Amino acid sequence: MMTVWVVLHELPLTFQQRGPCLVVNAHDVALYDYDVATGQSNARIALGERICEGTLLRGLLVHSAGDYSQLLQSMIGWSPATFVRMMNIDARKMGLSRTHYVDLTGILPGDQSTAGDQATLAVTLMTNEPIVDQIVALTHVALPYNGVVVSYTPYIGVANVVGVKSGFTNPAGGCDVMAVKVTIGANTFLTYAVVLGQHGWNALNVAGSAALTVSRSLRSSIKQVRTPSGVQLEWVGPAADVKG
Repeated sequence: MMTVWVVLHELPLTFQQRGPCLVVNAHDVALYDYDVATGQSNARIALGERICEGTLLRGLLVHSAGDYSQLLQSMIGWSPATFVRMMNIDARKMGLSRTHYVDLTGILPGDQSTAGDQATLAVTLMTNEPIVDQIVALTHVALPYNGVVVSYTPYIGVANVVGVKSGFTNPAGGCDVMAVKVTIGANTFLTYAVVLGQHGWNALNVAGSAALTVSRSLRSSIKQVRTPSGVQLEWVGPAADVKG
């Protein structure tokens, strides 16, 4: 998510736009081959392929294509070290005091964060970048040389789940940042639940099920309250459960 945040601040884009494009070179293919050989999440690319920012963002957010993040970094023209430095600078600006990045894809053990920090990042990203809100709601997307690929976000498109992002590594386990659309009276809004460190068979689905359970538990703590200025939604659950 932070990779996308940094990219969109350098290369702003709407959902309808393609954005700038690049031509895949031999170095890009070598990085892709390494991702495949080491079992990292990827989407196939081909030497000489022309691919644009909008497609790269869709592949990254919907299908967790880590090699697409490397192409986005190349598109901006920064070195990997500069890109990661900007990720950490923006993390500090957001107040993500327990988050630290060492690479673009989140695959290395040195990448660290907490559920609270990831919730803040998700809300900030979805609120400030409408294109992300629209992309993460997609259940599938067509990518060149890949055909139609599905979202790795558990429950996307069902149970009012509209995003955001899941991920898995052996050290981190299954992780899911889930946004769920909730309607109370005339008010529709998003709730966010973050579950990290789930293990076992199909750890992503385990994380997704846990996030959906947490999300549903939030519903009973949000009530319509009549005030002098009219009916409003208020949090009536434990104050400790609210992250400011």
